[in-house]
Amino acid sequence: MNFDSLHLAQDFYANYAKKVGFVTKVRNTNFDMMRKEAKIPVNQSLHCTREGYRESRVKVATRANRIIATRCRARMYVMLDREKECWVVSRLELRHFHPCSAKKAVHYHEYRELTMHAKCVITDNDEAGIRPNKTYLALANDVDGSSNLSFLEKDVRNYITSNLRYSDDNEDFQGMMTYFVRIKEINPNFFYAIDVDDANKFRSALWVYARCRALYEYYRDVVSFDTTYKRNMHGLSFASFVGVNHHGITLFITPVQLTSKCTGSSK
Repeated sequence: MNFDSLHLAQDFYANYAKKVGFVTKVRNTNFDMMRKEAKIPVNQSLHCTREGYRESRVKVATRANRIIATRCRARMYVMLDREKECWVVSRLELRHFHPCSAKKAVHYHEYRELTMHAKCVITDNDEAGIRPNKTYLALANDVDGSSNLSFLEKDVRNYITSNLRYSDDNEDFQGMMTYFVRIKEINPNFFYAIDVDDANKFRSALWVYARCRALYEYYRDVVSFDTTYKRNMHGLSFASFVGVNHHGITLFITPVQLTSKCTGSSK
């Protein structure tokens, strides 16, 4: 196999590891010796995190989320092909010296992640006084079991403690989130995504109605990205993707709320 960049090779092996049930790490990276200052990588080895063997001096009782080394030799080597200008897999070892389980991969910290929909449900349920374990069970039932979730009940509790308890109240933001969750429950084809900063402050939002997604399949030849709308009371720019049907009628493909300073329109 070959990849256009080293990052794509890393993502491929990480996605493969998640499906199989283990965690990867970058074991070694060699750089171009002819151009040391540029630090251009020429090859890299990606290993299973349970490779090698080491004894920790820390007592077992004080260590959390331990990953025990078992001399596992599962790994992938990639190198830069200068002629083809791509990254090539030069060596691959698939056999593990320990059992792997894709269903248990969610227990690894590297793979645990709350989806935006889950965060909205947790927020609404917390405001309604619903206990975290009940919220977790409800989210698990929506996807036919907790094994299909990408997080644990512990992550739900941590999100409530670290994010919701210390976030500022914003009625408009909460109203928007409630609306998104309600529309998502009515029509699963509705899509939305929220961007927040490190302090959990709202920055931008994007949403697409199911009807807009269907219209895009028919009238996507020409799409205009219009950002000429004035900023609202929150100082956020409103932009939309607009198309035209065969009757010459303007159609909203998807609206998007932006915070960046963008003006004019592009086609």
